[in-house]
Amino acid sequence: MAGEDEPIAEAEAPIEAVEHDEPTDPGALPLEGEEIAELPNPDDDLEEFDWNGQKIKGPKGLKDGVLMQADYTRKTQEVAATRKELEDRAQQLNQQFQASNDELMARGHLTVLKSQMAEYANVNWNQLSADDPIGAQQHWMRYQTMKDQVAAIDNDLSERQNQRSQQAQQETAKRFEQTQEWAKSNLKGWSPETDSQVVEWAKSKGATNQNLLDAMSPMVYEMLYLARLGEQALTKKPAALKPAPIVEPLKVVAAKANPPARKNLADMDMDEYVAARRKQQGR
Repeated sequence: MAGEDEPIAEAEAPIEAVEHDEPTDPGALPLEGEEIAELPNPDDDLEEFDWNGQKIKGPKGLKDGVLMQADYTRKTQEVAATRKELEDRAQQLNQQFQASNDELMARGHLTVLKSQMAEYANVNWNQLSADDPIGAQQHWMRYQTMKDQVAAIDNDLSERQNQRSQQAQQETAKRFEQTQEWAKSNLKGWSPETDSQVVEWAKSKGATNQNLLDAMSPMVYEMLYLARLGEQALTKKPAALKPAPIVEPLKVVAAKANPPARKNLADMDMDEYVAARRKQQGR
C-alpha cells in the first residue's frame, strides 16, 4: 500500500561457531587404541638415611651432604671441646704455678722467722726485765709478733696442702671414671668383674695402688688389659688333639688264575691219556 513502509527483509549472516581448544584433562580416560604413558615413581628419586636417630627420605645426593655436615659439626665440637680442655688445663697450670710461687715465698718467710725466734731461745726474760724493763718489753712484743706470724703461715701452708690433696683425689677419681667409660665403649665384653681382674693382675706384677692411681688412663688401662689377655693365651694349655683314625690298607684280592688249557688227547702221553679217559667215564 502506498504511504506505508514495507518491511525490508534483511538477510542475516550465519554465525560461525568458534572452536576453543579445551585443556587436556590429565584424569581423562585414554581413547581406544591410545597408549597409556607410565607416570614416574616419585620414590625413585629419593633415598633413605638416618638423621638424629630417625629414618628419613630425601632427594638423592642429599644424604652425602647431610652426613658431611653432621661429620663437620661433630669434628668442630670435638675441636672446641679439646680447645676448652687445653685452656682449662693451661689456666690450672697457671694457678698451680702461682700457688707454688706463693707457697715458696711463704716457706722462705717462715724459715727467716723461725731463725729469728731461735735467737730468743736462751733469753732469761726475768733477768732481762729486771735489767732493762723497756728493752725487755720491746723484745717480748717482737717475739710474740713473730710467734703469731709463724702460726699463721703454718696454718696457711697446711690448708694449701689439704687443698692439693683434695684436688689430687678429685682428679684421680675423674681419671678412673673416664677410664671406665672408655673401657665400656671400647673393650668388648668389659665388666666391673673384668676391671677387678685387670687391677689384681697388675698388682700381681708388682704394681701398687699408688702406682695405679698415679698412672691410670685409657692408654695405660688398655695396655694392662691386653697384656693380661696375652699372658693368658701364652699359659693356656692347648687342647689335646684327637688321634687321627687309622686307615687300614685296602685288601688286594688276587684274580683267580685262569684254568689250564685242556690238552688234546693226541698230545697226551699214556698216563695222561688214561687219567683223562677215566675222568670222562666217571671212574
